[in-house]
Amino acid sequence: MNRDETLTLIQQMEHARQHLHELYEEYGFGHACVLEQSMLLDELINQYNRMFQTKKQSHYVLGQIIDNDDVISSPSPHSFYAEL
Repeated sequence: MNRDETLTLIQQMEHARQHLHELYEEYGFGHACVLEQSMLLDELINQYNRMFQTKKQSHYVLGQIIDNDDVISSPSPHSFYAEL
């Protein structure tokens, strides 16, 4: 994703957050439209997180290649997530 797409996603997240707040103020926490908007915001946040997780993984692999003379070791999942 390029910079413009990232900004658009961030703008969508902010708009969805504001809309969620407005719906909450009007209908309260348990109303179906509030829950639906919350799920929409969750999906936007997940997209944003996946975008950066993918970038971090590719940087991690590249670092392994450089550090290990083109040999990629198999790190444990715990060591990978510790770096996030």
